[in-house]
Amino acid sequence: MAFRALVLAAGKGTRFRSELPKVLHRILGKPMLWYVINSALKAGAQEVVVVVGHKRELVESFLREEFPFVKVAYQKEQLGTGHAVLVSRELFKGYSGKVVVLNGDMPLIEPSSVKAVAEAEGDMAVLTAQAQDPTGYGRVIREGEELLYIVEEKDASEKEKAVKEVNAGVYSFNSEKLFSLLERLGNDNAQGEYYLPDLVKLFKEEGLKVVAVKSNDFASVMGVNNRYELSVAEDLMRDRIVRELQLNGITIHNPKSVYIEPEVKIGRDTEIFGPAYIKGKTVIGERCFIGPYCEIRDSEIKDGARVESYTWMEGALIGEGASVGPFAKLRKGTVLKEKAKIGTFVETKNALIEEGAKANHLTYLGDCKVGKNTNVGAGTITCNYDGFNKWFTEIGDNVFVGSSTLFIAPVKVGSGSITAAGSVITSDVPENTLAVARSRQVNYVGKAERVREKARRKGLEHTRKDSRTQEKGS
Repeated sequence: MAFRALVLAAGKGTRFRSELPKVLHRILGKPMLWYVINSALKAGAQEVVVVVGHKRELVESFLREEFPFVKVAYQKEQLGTGHAVLVSRELFKGYSGKVVVLNGDMPLIEPSSVKAVAEAEGDMAVLTAQAQDPTGYGRVIREGEELLYIVEEKDASEKEKAVKEVNAGVYSFNSEKLFSLLERLGNDNAQGEYYLPDLVKLFKEEGLKVVAVKSNDFASVMGVNNRYELSVAEDLMRDRIVRELQLNGITIHNPKSVYIEPEVKIGRDTEIFGPAYIKGKTVIGERCFIGPYCEIRDSEIKDGARVESYTWMEGALIGEGASVGPFAKLRKGTVLKEKAKIGTFVETKNALIEEGAKANHLTYLGDCKVGKNTNVGAGTITCNYDGFNKWFTEIGDNVFVGSSTLFIAPVKVGSGSITAAGSVITSDVPENTLAVARSRQVNYVGKAERVREKARRKGLEHTRKDSRTQEKGS
């Protein structure tokens, strides 16, 4: 069924004790509001309207970035949920279909629940749930199966407070009837606010059909009102994401310690060992291995690649069958082609590592290209920054880079060449060339003992001087 969604996101969230609007507090890297809008869209919403209020400029900035098609209504004063819906009236002018109202602080709401409320037969539908502890929620009062009314906790009697069926804060309405009856909504309650649940009584007085749609999962409809509840919601969302991945063919060891954000995509038969942190829009292919204590941000890892333990990467592309780590750091712009290898204590930045090339340990490769099947020895550094500008190093195919080679960029090394260990390469090396760029070694036979004796005497002299200084002081 076609419907439009209205998301209430105007509140301050006093209990968060924060300058940030409540709905922008994050769960697994995304604001709560992001999850609510996505659930509405997945449920089939043809249009989404968001009501903003407190620090509207921050919420609107987020919406422009993530959901530029969303329309916005402004609630200048936060006078309750009924008033929040009313301020959106102009955006629904001429629309006679269903409106589903959602709260922006319900990140766990499932698309299936949104869809169930949207498809409920009636002029008004209310999503409810059974709570073990209903504290803080409006109570749903029934007579048999008939929904009589909803009462906010602050206005409830002791008998009403004992009811455990609660209002989840998700509704669907016939649009024309909704905005017509909102004009009659009163604020005679403990808070002096216009409560959306009070529409139940008005709809029933008009002889209109009101139905309750009961959810079997209270956790999916829980609201988030403070940072403790935010952490509870994040745990639940993490478990949900991990479980879905496991059911789709991904092996996750120690799953309680794995943090995977909602836009991450992972292929079948990939194996992940927790703790692991996989963030942003990372895409991991099939048959990959992700070792423990890795953090992967906005990167792509092709089929069959291995990321060993304690590896950190951001904005990197790891080719098919390539290997990274352990203890590697791959910064933005790093590209490893098929079967390339970046090993232990190697850092890369804006580096293209061609097929079969490898840097096994203790190396920095920044602003460079390393050709096919080239071997980079330990301690190698591309000296890319002169304090003012970044310069490029290009190393050809089948090059052997000796340990502790320094490339003073800009510099180019031709294919098939060798750099001697300890060389400082300051100018281009032609193809198939041995480059030796280090100062000549001079051996002074027997001088080592004289140096040690001189050092010993100097030490004794310092000891006597310190002793005389102490005697004068005493």
